Amino acid sequence: MHKENEILITIIAAVLIIALLLFLGCTNTTTETNVSVRLPIPVVEAGQTPFYVANDLGFYEVEGLNVIFNLGSQELNPVSMVTLGTDDFGVLGGPDTLVVARDKDKPLKAIAVLHENSNFPVILTLKDSGIETLKDLDEKKVGFFYGHISTDILRALFNKESIAVQEVDVGFDYSQLLSKSIDAQWAFRQTAGITLPSKGVKLNVIQPADYGINSHGYTIFVREEFITKNPEIIEKFLRATLKGVRYSAKHPEKSIDILLKYDSKLDKDTELQRLAVYNLATSTKPYGKMTYDMFDETMQRLLDEKVISKSIDAKDLFDNSFVKNIQVAN
Repeated sequence: MHKENEILITIIAAVLIIALLLFLGCTNTTTETNVSVRLPIPVVEAGQTPFYVANDLGFYEVEGLNVIFNLGSQELNPVSMVTLGTDDFGVLGGPDTLVVARDKDKPLKAIAVLHENSNFPVILTLKDSGIETLKDLDEKKVGFFYGHISTDILRALFNKESIAVQEVDVGFDYSQLLSKSIDAQWAFRQTAGITLPSKGVKLNVIQPADYGINSHGYTIFVREEFITKNPEIIEKFLRATLKGVRYSAKHPEKSIDILLKYDSKLDKDTELQRLAVYNLATSTKPYGKMTYDMFDETMQRLLDEKVISKSIDAKDLFDNSFVKNIQVAN
C-alpha cells in the first residue's frame, strides 16, 4: 500500500510539473504587432537595404514587430496606400512627394528622412558631346520623366539659371541619350549614374546642387492619425530601422548580401556601389533627422514651379520627436 501511494504521488507530481510547464509556456508566448511598409518603387534596390537588414537581423523582432514590406508602383504608390490605411508606413524617394500630397489635403506627416542633402537627381550628357555645363544645355533637347520628382528639380534649375531647353518625356529609358537623339537626360547618381559607366558609357554629370538646387532622399511617413494612436509603434519601427541604417553604413558588404536574399538577380558589385552613394548621403547627426529648412526649401521650390497651389508651413509637414527620443534612448 505504501508503494502504491508513492507511485500515485509521483504521477500527481509529474502531472503538476507538466501543467506548470504548459502554463509557463502560454504566459511566455510573445505576440508580435503586424505592421506594413509601402516602399517607393516596384523593385528591390540598394536604397532599401537598411529595411531588409533590420528585418533579417531581427531588429524589428526585438521590438515586437512583424514587418511586411510591399513594393510600390504607379497604382499602389506609398501616398495612396498609407492614406487609405492599407499600409502603416510609407517610404518616398524624397520629401517633395509628401509636400505635394499635403497640398492635396492628404493627412500625412514625415517621421524621418534618411538622406539629407542627397542631391540624387542629376543631368547626364555623353562625354563626347562637349556638353559639360548648364549653359551648354541652352536650346538643347533634354530627357525628362514627367510625373517624377526629378522633373520639378530640373525645371527649377533651368528657370533659376534662365536656360531654355526642349523637354522630351523619356522616363527611365536611356536609349535616346545613347543614340544621341537627345542631348542630355535626367538620372539618379546612384542608378543610371552607375549602371551606364559600368557598361562602358563615358558621361559628364551636371549636378543641380552646384547651382543651389538641393534635394533630399528616402523619407518615411505615416498618417497623422497613426501618430496620435500608435506613437509607441512608430518609435519601435524607427528604432529598428535606424539600427539597420547604422549597420548598413558600417557593414556594406554584409548588408548587400542580405539584400540579395530578397532579389538574387541583383548584381552585388553594382548594389555595393549604389549603397556607397546612399551611405554618403545618410543623415548622421542623428540618423533620420529632419529640419525646418529641409521642408521649407522643398515647399518653396514646388510653389515657385506651381506644382502646389498654396504655401504650407513646413513645421506641419514633419514630426521630429521620434528621432529625438530614439537618440536620447541610445
